[in-house]
Amino acid sequence: MTDIPEMRKLLELAARVSDQAEVFHSRDDAGSLSMRNGKVTEMSATIQSGYALRMIRDGMIGTAYTKNLLYPGEMVDNALASMKGKVQAGFSFPGPADIPEPSGEEGSLSSMGFHDLHSRSIRVLDHLSGKVKDGQVDVAAGRGVAETRIMNTSGLDVRSRRPAMYIFASLLFPNTETGVRKLYHSSTAGDFPLQDLDGLVDIYRAGLPEVDIPSGRMKVMFTPDTMYTLLWRLSAAASGRSFHNRISPLQDKRGRKVLSKKFTLYGDPTDPEEVNRRFFDDEGVPTGEHTVFKDGVFRNLVLNLDYADKLGEEPSGTGYRGGMWGGETISMQPSPSLNCSRIAPGDSSMKDMIAGMDRGVMILGVLGAHSGNILNGDFSVGLNPGYYVEGGEIRGRVKDGMVAGNVYQVLKNISAVEDRLHETPNGGRYPAIVLDDVSVAAK
Repeated sequence: MTDIPEMRKLLELAARVSDQAEVFHSRDDAGSLSMRNGKVTEMSATIQSGYALRMIRDGMIGTAYTKNLLYPGEMVDNALASMKGKVQAGFSFPGPADIPEPSGEEGSLSSMGFHDLHSRSIRVLDHLSGKVKDGQVDVAAGRGVAETRIMNTSGLDVRSRRPAMYIFASLLFPNTETGVRKLYHSSTAGDFPLQDLDGLVDIYRAGLPEVDIPSGRMKVMFTPDTMYTLLWRLSAAASGRSFHNRISPLQDKRGRKVLSKKFTLYGDPTDPEEVNRRFFDDEGVPTGEHTVFKDGVFRNLVLNLDYADKLGEEPSGTGYRGGMWGGETISMQPSPSLNCSRIAPGDSSMKDMIAGMDRGVMILGVLGAHSGNILNGDFSVGLNPGYYVEGGEIRGRVKDGMVAGNVYQVLKNISAVEDRLHETPNGGRYPAIVLDDVSVAAK
Protein backbone atom coordinates (compact mmCIF):
# COMPACT_ATOMS: atom_id res chain seq x y z
CA MET A 1 0.00 0.00 0.00
CA THR A 2 1.51 3.29 -1.07
CA ASP A 3 1.61 6.35 1.14
CA ILE A 4 -1.52 8.50 1.08
CA PRO A 5 -0.67 12.18 1.77
CA GLU A 6 -4.38 13.01 2.01
CA MET A 7 -4.66 10.79 5.09
CA ARG A 8 -1.88 12.70 6.82
CA LYS A 9 -3.44 16.03 5.92
CA LEU A 10 -6.82 14.90 7.26
CA LEU A 11 -5.21 13.72 10.50
CA GLU A 12 -3.36 17.00 10.92
CA LEU A 13 -6.57 19.02 10.42
CA ALA A 14 -8.49 16.81 12.86
CA ALA A 15 -5.73 17.05 15.47
CA ARG A 16 -6.05 20.84 15.57
CA VAL A 17 -9.67 20.74 16.76
CA SER A 18 -9.76 17.57 18.87
CA ASP A 19 -8.02 15.83 21.73
CA GLN A 20 -7.55 12.64 19.70
CA ALA A 21 -8.18 11.64 16.09
CA GLU A 22 -8.05 8.53 13.92
CA VAL A 23 -8.17 8.10 10.13
CA PHE A 24 -9.18 4.72 8.70
CA HIS A 25 -8.78 3.80 5.03
CA SER A 26 -9.90 0.69 3.18
CA ARG A 27 -9.61 -0.34 -0.45
CA ASP A 28 -10.95 -3.50 -2.08
CA ASP A 29 -10.03 -4.42 -5.65
CA ALA A 30 -11.98 -7.47 -6.79
CA GLY A 31 -13.08 -9.39 -9.86
CA SER A 32 -15.48 -12.32 -10.13
CA LEU A 33 -17.44 -14.45 -12.55
CA SER A 34 -20.32 -16.91 -12.28
CA MET A 35 -21.06 -19.90 -14.51
CA ARG A 36 -24.17 -22.06 -14.84
CA ASN A 37 -24.03 -25.31 -16.77
CA GLY A 38 -20.83 -24.31 -18.50
CA LYS A 39 -21.86 -20.79 -19.55
CA VAL A 40 -20.75 -17.51 -18.00
CA THR A 41 -23.79 -15.75 -16.54
CA GLU A 42 -22.13 -12.81 -14.82
CA MET A 43 -18.81 -10.98 -14.68
CA SER A 44 -17.92 -8.05 -12.48
CA ALA A 45 -14.94 -5.94 -11.50
CA THR A 46 -15.11 -3.50 -8.61
CA ILE A 47 -12.84 -1.12 -6.76
CA GLN A 48 -14.26 0.22 -3.52
CA SER A 49 -12.35 2.75 -1.47
CA GLY A 50 -13.20 4.98 1.44
CA TYR A 51 -12.00 6.95 4.45
CA ALA A 52 -13.46 7.20 7.94
CA LEU A 53 -12.63 9.76 10.60
CA ARG A 54 -13.13 9.48 14.36
CA MET A 55 -12.42 12.43 16.64
CA ILE A 56 -12.63 12.67 20.43
CA ARG A 57 -13.00 16.03 22.17
CA ASP A 58 -14.04 16.69 25.77
CA GLY A 59 -15.00 13.02 26.15
CA MET A 60 -17.34 13.05 23.15
CA ILE A 61 -16.81 11.24 19.86
CA GLY A 62 -17.59 12.50 16.38
CA THR A 63 -17.45 10.53 13.16
CA ALA A 64 -17.58 11.05 9.40
CA TYR A 65 -16.78 9.08 6.27
CA THR A 66 -16.35 9.64 2.55
CA LYS A 67 -15.68 7.63 -0.60
CA ASN A 68 -13.31 10.24 -2.00
CA LEU A 69 -11.10 12.41 0.17
CA LEU A 70 -11.33 15.61 -1.90
CA TYR A 71 -12.30 17.96 0.92
CA PRO A 72 -10.65 16.93 4.21
CA GLY A 73 -11.70 20.14 5.93
CA GLU A 74 -15.35 19.40 5.21
CA MET A 75 -14.92 15.93 6.65
CA VAL A 76 -13.54 17.39 9.89
CA ASP A 77 -16.50 19.78 10.06
CA ASN A 78 -18.91 16.87 9.62
CA ALA A 79 -17.24 14.94 12.45
CA LEU A 80 -17.48 17.98 14.70
CA ALA A 81 -21.17 18.40 13.82
CA SER A 82 -21.84 14.78 14.76
CA MET A 83 -20.60 15.49 18.29
CA LYS A 84 -23.90 17.22 18.91
CA GLY A 85 -25.25 13.72 19.46
CA LYS A 86 -23.30 13.67 22.77
CA VAL A 87 -21.96 10.13 22.30
CA GLN A 88 -19.43 9.58 25.07
CA ALA A 89 -16.03 8.00 24.50
CA GLY A 90 -13.89 7.19 27.51
CA PHE A 91 -11.28 5.25 25.54
CA SER A 92 -8.06 6.38 23.89
CA PHE A 93 -6.77 5.41 20.48
CA PRO A 94 -3.87 2.92 20.72
CA GLY A 95 -0.27 3.96 20.22
CA PRO A 96 2.42 2.31 18.09
CA ALA A 97 2.71 -1.47 18.26
CA ASP A 98 5.11 -4.07 16.91
CA ILE A 99 2.95 -5.07 13.95
CA PRO A 100 4.49 -6.71 10.85
CA GLU A 101 4.36 -4.76 7.61
CA PRO A 102 2.62 -6.45 4.64
CA SER A 103 5.15 -8.41 2.60
CA GLY A 104 3.66 -7.41 -0.75
CA GLU A 105 4.16 -10.97 -1.97
CA GLU A 106 1.07 -12.10 -3.85
CA GLY A 107 2.50 -14.65 -6.25
CA SER A 108 0.47 -15.00 -9.43
CA LEU A 109 -2.62 -13.53 -7.74
CA SER A 110 -1.47 -10.01 -8.56
CA SER A 111 -1.81 -10.71 -12.29
CA MET A 112 -4.84 -12.99 -12.19
CA GLY A 113 -7.60 -11.86 -14.55
CA PHE A 114 -10.91 -13.12 -15.86
CA HIS A 115 -9.19 -15.59 -18.18
CA ASP A 116 -7.52 -17.25 -15.18
CA LEU A 117 -10.77 -17.38 -13.22
CA HIS A 118 -12.56 -18.82 -16.23
CA SER A 119 -9.94 -21.51 -16.85
CA ARG A 120 -10.00 -22.59 -13.21
CA SER A 121 -13.79 -22.74 -13.31
CA ILE A 122 -13.73 -24.80 -16.50
CA ARG A 123 -11.37 -27.24 -14.80
CA VAL A 124 -13.97 -27.73 -12.07
CA LEU A 125 -16.75 -28.18 -14.63
CA ASP A 126 -14.70 -30.65 -16.69
CA HIS A 127 -14.02 -32.77 -13.62
CA LEU A 128 -17.70 -32.79 -12.68
CA SER A 129 -18.89 -33.46 -16.23
CA GLY A 130 -21.05 -36.58 -16.39
CA LYS A 131 -21.03 -37.04 -12.62
CA VAL A 132 -24.12 -34.93 -11.88
CA LYS A 133 -26.94 -36.39 -13.96
CA ASP A 134 -30.07 -34.26 -14.37
CA GLY A 135 -28.81 -31.77 -11.81
CA GLN A 136 -27.23 -28.39 -12.31
CA VAL A 137 -23.64 -27.32 -11.76
CA ASP A 138 -22.87 -23.74 -10.76
CA VAL A 139 -19.36 -22.38 -10.32
CA ALA A 140 -18.36 -18.96 -9.05
CA ALA A 141 -14.78 -17.71 -8.88
CA GLY A 142 -13.15 -14.51 -7.80
CA ARG A 143 -9.95 -12.82 -6.77
CA GLY A 144 -9.15 -9.63 -4.96
CA VAL A 145 -6.91 -7.63 -2.69
CA ALA A 146 -8.21 -5.99 0.49
CA GLU A 147 -6.13 -3.17 1.97
CA THR A 148 -6.47 -1.44 5.32
CA ARG A 149 -4.53 1.45 6.80
CA ILE A 150 -5.03 3.22 10.14
CA MET A 151 -3.31 6.37 11.43
CA ASN A 152 -4.00 8.22 14.66
CA THR A 153 -2.69 11.04 16.81
CA SER A 154 -1.21 8.57 19.31
CA GLY A 155 1.48 7.73 16.75
CA LEU A 156 -0.08 4.61 15.28
CA ASP A 157 0.43 3.97 11.56
CA VAL A 158 -0.35 0.40 10.47
CA ARG A 159 -1.32 -1.20 7.20
CA SER A 160 -2.28 -4.60 5.83
CA ARG A 161 -2.67 -6.07 2.36
CA ARG A 162 -4.64 -9.30 2.00
CA PRO A 163 -4.78 -11.01 -1.42
CA ALA A 164 -7.23 -13.89 -1.83
CA MET A 165 -9.01 -16.00 -4.41
CA TYR A 166 -11.95 -18.39 -4.21
CA ILE A 167 -13.82 -20.98 -6.23
CA PHE A 168 -17.30 -21.98 -5.12
CA ALA A 169 -18.84 -25.13 -6.60
CA SER A 170 -22.57 -25.85 -6.22
CA LEU A 171 -24.43 -29.01 -7.26
CA LEU A 172 -28.18 -28.38 -7.41
CA PHE A 173 -30.73 -31.18 -7.24
CA PRO A 174 -32.92 -31.70 -10.33
CA ASN A 175 -35.57 -28.98 -10.83
CA THR A 176 -34.61 -27.12 -7.64
CA GLU A 177 -32.40 -24.30 -6.42
CA THR A 178 -31.40 -26.44 -3.45
CA GLY A 179 -28.08 -28.22 -3.46
CA VAL A 180 -24.74 -28.92 -1.81
CA ARG A 181 -21.75 -26.62 -2.01
CA LYS A 182 -18.04 -26.53 -1.38
CA LEU A 183 -15.63 -23.59 -1.11
CA TYR A 184 -11.98 -23.40 -2.09
CA HIS A 185 -10.31 -20.33 -0.61
CA SER A 186 -6.64 -19.40 -0.84
CA SER A 187 -4.23 -16.48 -0.41
CA THR A 188 -2.25 -17.71 -3.44
CA ALA A 189 -3.32 -18.74 -6.93
CA GLY A 190 -4.46 -22.35 -6.97
CA ASP A 191 -6.95 -24.90 -8.25
CA PHE A 192 -9.88 -26.58 -6.52
CA PRO A 193 -8.58 -29.89 -5.03
CA LEU A 194 -10.10 -32.69 -7.11
CA GLN A 195 -10.57 -34.95 -4.08
CA ASP A 196 -12.80 -32.27 -2.52
CA LEU A 197 -14.88 -32.16 -5.71
CA ASP A 198 -15.22 -35.95 -5.63
CA GLY A 199 -16.39 -35.73 -2.02
CA LEU A 200 -18.96 -33.11 -3.06
CA VAL A 201 -20.28 -35.45 -5.75
CA ASP A 202 -20.59 -38.29 -3.24
CA ILE A 203 -22.64 -36.19 -0.82
CA TYR A 204 -24.77 -34.90 -3.73
CA ARG A 205 -25.61 -38.43 -4.89
CA ALA A 206 -26.53 -39.47 -1.35
CA GLY A 207 -29.21 -36.77 -1.32
CA LEU A 208 -30.88 -37.54 -4.64
CA PRO A 209 -33.69 -39.71 -3.16
CA GLU A 210 -36.35 -37.65 -1.38
CA VAL A 211 -37.62 -39.18 1.86
CA ASP A 212 -40.28 -38.47 4.44
CA ILE A 213 -39.10 -38.49 8.02
CA PRO A 214 -40.81 -38.74 11.39
CA SER A 215 -40.93 -35.80 13.78
CA GLY A 216 -39.29 -36.15 17.15
CA ARG A 217 -36.07 -35.76 19.04
CA MET A 218 -32.99 -37.23 17.42
CA LYS A 219 -29.34 -36.66 16.62
CA VAL A 220 -28.58 -33.62 14.46
CA MET A 221 -25.34 -32.88 12.63
CA PHE A 222 -24.51 -29.25 11.89
CA THR A 223 -22.07 -29.25 8.99
CA PRO A 224 -19.45 -26.45 8.75
CA ASP A 225 -21.44 -24.21 6.38
CA THR A 226 -24.38 -24.16 8.81
CA MET A 227 -22.35 -23.60 11.99
CA TYR A 228 -22.95 -19.86 11.84
CA THR A 229 -26.53 -20.54 12.99
CA LEU A 230 -25.19 -21.52 16.41
CA LEU A 231 -22.19 -19.17 16.54
CA TRP A 232 -24.30 -16.11 15.74
CA ARG A 233 -26.12 -16.66 19.02
CA LEU A 234 -22.99 -17.34 21.07
CA SER A 235 -21.24 -14.28 19.62
CA ALA A 236 -24.18 -12.02 20.48
CA ALA A 237 -24.10 -13.21 24.09
CA ALA A 238 -20.31 -12.91 24.45
CA SER A 239 -20.26 -9.38 22.99
CA GLY A 240 -19.17 -6.56 25.26
CA ARG A 241 -22.26 -4.66 24.13
CA SER A 242 -24.57 -7.32 25.60
CA PHE A 243 -22.58 -7.39 28.85
CA HIS A 244 -22.60 -3.63 29.20
CA ASN A 245 -26.37 -3.57 28.71
CA ARG A 246 -26.67 -6.54 31.11
CA ILE A 247 -28.81 -8.54 28.71
CA SER A 248 -26.48 -11.47 28.05
CA PRO A 249 -27.45 -14.99 29.21
CA LEU A 250 -23.72 -15.41 29.99
CA GLN A 251 -23.71 -12.34 32.25
CA ASP A 252 -22.39 -13.94 35.45
CA LYS A 253 -20.97 -17.16 34.03
CA ARG A 254 -17.38 -16.34 33.16
CA GLY A 255 -15.16 -19.15 34.34
CA ARG A 256 -18.07 -21.58 34.51
CA LYS A 257 -18.72 -24.60 32.32
CA VAL A 258 -21.81 -23.82 30.24
CA LEU A 259 -21.33 -26.08 27.19
CA SER A 260 -19.95 -29.54 26.44
CA LYS A 261 -16.27 -30.06 27.20
CA LYS A 262 -15.93 -31.01 23.51
CA PHE A 263 -16.61 -27.42 22.46
CA THR A 264 -13.87 -24.78 22.11
CA LEU A 265 -14.42 -21.51 20.21
CA TYR A 266 -11.67 -19.01 19.46
CA GLY A 267 -10.50 -16.55 16.85
CA ASP A 268 -6.98 -16.06 15.50
CA PRO A 269 -6.40 -13.65 12.58
CA THR A 270 -2.62 -14.21 12.91
CA ASP A 271 -2.83 -17.93 12.10
CA PRO A 272 -0.42 -18.61 9.18
CA GLU A 273 -3.11 -20.77 7.55
CA GLU A 274 -5.64 -17.94 7.64
CA VAL A 275 -6.47 -16.57 4.19
CA ASN A 276 -7.50 -13.16 5.58
CA ARG A 277 -4.51 -13.00 7.90
CA ARG A 278 -3.97 -9.71 9.69
CA PHE A 279 -2.15 -8.44 12.75
CA PHE A 280 -4.43 -5.63 13.91
CA ASP A 281 -8.16 -5.04 14.07
CA ASP A 282 -10.05 -2.09 12.58
CA GLU A 283 -9.02 0.11 15.52
CA GLY A 284 -5.30 -0.66 15.28
CA VAL A 285 -5.27 -2.98 18.32
CA PRO A 286 -2.93 -5.97 17.84
CA THR A 287 -4.70 -9.26 17.15
CA GLY A 288 -3.89 -12.77 18.34
CA GLU A 289 -5.59 -15.93 19.49
CA HIS A 290 -8.66 -14.99 21.50
CA THR A 291 -10.57 -17.81 23.19
CA VAL A 292 -14.24 -17.33 24.06
CA PHE A 293 -15.10 -20.89 25.14
CA LYS A 294 -12.48 -23.44 26.21
CA ASP A 295 -13.59 -27.04 26.78
CA GLY A 296 -17.12 -25.75 27.37
CA VAL A 297 -16.02 -23.07 29.88
CA PHE A 298 -16.91 -19.46 29.09
CA ARG A 299 -13.59 -17.62 29.23
CA ASN A 300 -13.59 -14.20 27.58
CA LEU A 301 -15.74 -11.44 26.16
CA VAL A 302 -15.44 -10.08 22.65
CA LEU A 303 -14.52 -6.40 23.01
CA ASN A 304 -13.68 -3.31 21.02
CA LEU A 305 -12.07 -0.17 22.49
CA ASP A 306 -15.39 1.34 23.52
CA TYR A 307 -16.85 -1.60 25.41
CA ALA A 308 -13.50 -2.56 26.90
CA ASP A 309 -13.40 0.90 28.48
CA LYS A 310 -17.01 0.75 29.63
CA LEU A 311 -16.45 -2.62 31.30
CA GLY A 312 -13.04 -1.79 32.74
CA GLU A 313 -11.26 -4.46 30.69
CA GLU A 314 -8.45 -4.60 28.16
CA PRO A 315 -9.39 -4.48 24.45
CA SER A 316 -9.12 -7.92 22.85
CA GLY A 317 -8.19 -7.00 19.27
CA THR A 318 -11.72 -7.82 18.16
CA GLY A 319 -13.07 -4.44 17.06
CA TYR A 320 -14.16 -4.58 13.41
CA ARG A 321 -16.21 -2.57 10.96
CA GLY A 322 -18.86 -4.56 9.11
CA GLY A 323 -21.71 -6.84 10.01
CA MET A 324 -23.56 -10.08 9.36
CA TRP A 325 -25.51 -8.61 6.46
CA GLY A 326 -22.64 -6.84 4.72
CA GLY A 327 -23.02 -3.21 3.72
CA GLU A 328 -20.49 -0.43 3.27
CA THR A 329 -17.73 -1.18 5.74
CA ILE A 330 -16.43 2.37 5.70
CA SER A 331 -19.77 3.72 6.93
CA MET A 332 -19.90 1.43 9.98
CA GLN A 333 -18.33 1.97 13.38
CA PRO A 334 -16.04 -0.67 14.94
CA SER A 335 -18.00 -3.13 17.06
CA PRO A 336 -17.12 -6.30 18.98
CA SER A 337 -16.66 -9.14 16.47
CA LEU A 338 -14.77 -12.44 16.63
CA ASN A 339 -12.85 -12.45 13.36
CA CYS A 340 -11.27 -15.56 11.78
CA SER A 341 -13.21 -17.77 14.18
CA ARG A 342 -12.47 -21.45 14.76
CA ILE A 343 -14.10 -24.36 16.50
CA ALA A 344 -11.38 -26.70 17.68
CA PRO A 345 -11.45 -30.04 15.82
CA GLY A 346 -12.27 -33.30 17.57
CA ASP A 347 -11.23 -36.88 16.90
CA SER A 348 -14.00 -38.29 14.68
CA SER A 349 -14.00 -38.71 10.91
CA MET A 350 -17.10 -37.71 8.96
CA LYS A 351 -17.59 -41.36 8.01
CA ASP A 352 -17.55 -42.45 11.65
CA MET A 353 -19.84 -39.61 12.68
CA ILE A 354 -22.49 -40.69 10.18
CA ALA A 355 -22.05 -44.34 11.16
CA GLY A 356 -22.68 -43.38 14.79
CA MET A 357 -26.07 -41.82 14.05
CA ASP A 358 -28.81 -44.37 14.72
CA ARG A 359 -31.49 -41.88 13.66
CA GLY A 360 -30.95 -38.26 12.82
CA VAL A 361 -30.56 -35.41 10.40
CA MET A 362 -27.53 -33.86 8.68
CA ILE A 363 -28.02 -30.14 8.04
CA LEU A 364 -26.16 -28.99 4.92
CA GLY A 365 -27.96 -25.67 4.51
CA VAL A 366 -30.46 -23.60 6.50
CA LEU A 367 -33.31 -21.19 5.95
CA GLY A 368 -34.23 -18.65 8.61
CA ALA A 369 -31.01 -18.49 10.63
CA HIS A 370 -32.13 -15.02 11.76
CA SER A 371 -35.36 -16.33 13.30
CA GLY A 372 -35.88 -16.83 17.02
CA ASN A 373 -34.50 -14.88 19.96
CA ILE A 374 -30.85 -14.70 18.93
CA LEU A 375 -29.54 -13.21 22.16
CA ASN A 376 -31.35 -15.83 24.23
CA GLY A 377 -29.86 -18.57 22.03
CA ASP A 378 -33.09 -19.80 20.44
CA PHE A 379 -33.11 -21.03 16.83
CA SER A 380 -35.64 -22.53 14.42
CA VAL A 381 -34.33 -23.22 10.93
CA GLY A 382 -35.56 -24.94 7.80
CA LEU A 383 -33.45 -27.69 6.23
CA ASN A 384 -32.07 -26.50 2.89
CA PRO A 385 -31.10 -29.25 2.37
CA GLY A 386 -31.18 -31.76 5.18
CA TYR A 387 -30.33 -35.47 4.92
CA TYR A 388 -31.97 -38.24 6.91
CA VAL A 389 -29.67 -40.79 8.53
CA GLU A 390 -30.89 -44.11 9.88
CA GLY A 391 -28.81 -47.05 11.06
CA GLY A 392 -25.62 -45.17 10.31
CA GLU A 393 -26.47 -44.63 6.63
CA ILE A 394 -27.77 -41.65 4.67
CA ARG A 395 -31.25 -42.54 3.38
CA GLY A 396 -31.87 -39.45 1.29
CA ARG A 397 -32.89 -35.80 1.22
CA VAL A 398 -35.60 -34.61 3.58
CA LYS A 399 -38.61 -33.23 1.69
CA ASP A 400 -39.61 -30.68 4.30
CA GLY A 401 -38.26 -30.28 7.79
CA MET A 402 -37.15 -27.94 10.53
CA VAL A 403 -34.78 -28.11 13.47
CA ALA A 404 -35.33 -26.04 16.61
CA GLY A 405 -33.69 -25.62 19.98
CA ASN A 406 -31.61 -23.44 22.24
CA VAL A 407 -27.88 -23.18 21.64
CA TYR A 408 -27.05 -23.46 25.34
CA GLN A 409 -29.00 -26.69 25.63
CA VAL A 410 -27.96 -28.46 22.43
CA LEU A 411 -24.25 -27.62 22.82
CA LYS A 412 -24.25 -29.32 26.21
CA ASN A 413 -24.95 -32.62 24.44
CA ILE A 414 -22.25 -33.03 21.78
CA SER A 415 -21.61 -36.63 20.83
CA ALA A 416 -18.91 -36.08 18.18
CA VAL A 417 -16.73 -33.37 16.64
CA GLU A 418 -15.07 -33.85 13.26
CA ASP A 419 -11.29 -34.17 13.10
CA ARG A 420 -10.75 -31.53 10.38
CA LEU A 421 -11.66 -27.91 9.71
CA HIS A 422 -13.36 -26.58 6.58
CA GLU A 423 -13.37 -23.12 5.02
CA THR A 424 -16.88 -21.63 5.03
CA PRO A 425 -18.50 -18.77 3.08
CA ASN A 426 -18.94 -16.88 6.35
CA GLY A 427 -15.20 -16.61 6.92
CA GLY A 428 -14.68 -19.12 9.73
CA ARG A 429 -13.11 -22.58 9.71
CA TYR A 430 -15.15 -25.25 11.48
CA PRO A 431 -15.65 -28.99 11.85
CA ALA A 432 -19.00 -30.76 11.67
CA ILE A 433 -20.62 -31.40 15.06
CA VAL A 434 -23.17 -34.05 16.03
CA LEU A 435 -25.64 -33.05 18.75
CA ASP A 436 -27.79 -35.46 20.75
CA ASP A 437 -31.52 -35.18 21.36
CA VAL A 438 -32.55 -32.19 19.22
CA SER A 439 -36.13 -31.42 18.15
CA VAL A 440 -36.82 -32.16 14.46
CA ALA A 441 -40.20 -31.35 12.88
CA ALA A 442 -41.34 -32.87 9.58
CA LYS A 443 -44.23 -31.78 7.40
